[in-house]
Amino acid sequence: MRKCLPETEIDALVMYGGAEEIYSTNQNLNKVIHFNFLEEGTFKSLKFLFQLRKKYDASINVYPSNRKEYNIISSIIGAKKRAGVVYLRKNKNNLGFLNNVRVLENDDVHNVQANIKLCEALVGKKFTEEPPLEFLFLKMKLIQQTNI
Repeated sequence: MRKCLPETEIDALVMYGGAEEIYSTNQNLNKVIHFNFLEEGTFKSLKFLFQLRKKYDASINVYPSNRKEYNIISSIIGAKKRAGVVYLRKNKNNLGFLNNVRVLENDDVHNVQANIKLCEALVGKKFTEEPPLEFLFLKMKLIQQTNI
């Protein structure tokens, strides 16, 4: 996405602190937004989502993420284009129809390739190459423990 749309702001919304740590090292993202929906509860979560409303032109529910909550979140933030996979199992139960840019799940392709297909569908362009996988490492601080 970054290579295809270099001037576009690309943010990631994550629920877990560990995901925030991992994505914070990704130079392709402008920012990582961490919000623990489970911990904050329904009222605070809705309030938070309405603050994001209409700030994004597009959203992507990365594969795999066959959860109705993720599809509802994508819908609430009001992105005009909402990319998601049409799952072969439980798609209707998980409100997959809330996404309006969709690719059919294919059990024969890797998750990364499914996400590339989502990005292609979102921008309306076939990518000419599959980018190499990047493994970004977290900076870790070692603390020496001494017995007193």
